[in-house]
Amino acid sequence: GGLREGREATTGRPLPAFRLVTASTSSSLNYSGRLARKGVLLEETYRVFAHWQAGLDLRQNLQFIRAHNPVGAPNAAWLREVTATLSSRFSGGPSIEPLVVLAQGGFPLEAWKFCLLWHLGCTDGLYHDFAAQFLFPKVQQGIAVFTTDDVLPFVREWVARGVFAEPLSDYGVRRMGRDLLRIAAAFGFVQGGARREVSHPAIPEAAILYALHDLVESGLASTAVIESERWRLFLM
Repeated sequence: GGLREGREATTGRPLPAFRLVTASTSSSLNYSGRLARKGVLLEETYRVFAHWQAGLDLRQNLQFIRAHNPVGAPNAAWLREVTATLSSRFSGGPSIEPLVVLAQGGFPLEAWKFCLLWHLGCTDGLYHDFAAQFLFPKVQQGIAVFTTDDVLPFVREWVARGVFAEPLSDYGVRRMGRDLLRIAAAFGFVQGGARREVSHPAIPEAAILYALHDLVESGLASTAVIESERWRLFLM
């Protein structure tokens, strides 16, 4: 209730002047190798959204970030990589306004990252498919440890289906498998180095409610929520 009343849930500070709505579930999945290579950029995205300006569009905001570096990037080259990746990730798909509202309202990063994960389910095709069609079923089968080699057959299926504009080399396939596990690790679903052990982070109630409101507002009956493939991103 606190967020919908226009105040941040823990501090009581007024939220920025955005329409406070959940993200649309209309899908615009982007099967971009850049998104896997660069990873989720969790802290960088949170800082960028904390400086987002409501009167500017995506392109204008990213131009402002590149020009003024309010997020404290260590150098111009890295700042360009961050903004280019965010441009690719958020140029399509649902509105980012809910994520911006939460970041600017001081919503804790450890809870916000699961709201971002929910958003990626409508934008990042590679991670969506990896989590929903590979990782979730494997965990349901009781598999508790993954290596990059375990992911390679799944990536090769993508290559065979022509998901990528150009076929990946053997190294590219291996790197893709490693990068996808690295993204899962950023959200706490696996941990470790060469052998990634499955873990089950405590997903905050607020993030669960964020996802549930989005699914219900999209027209799903409450009994159908957990059947949504997108729900599998939480590995629940």
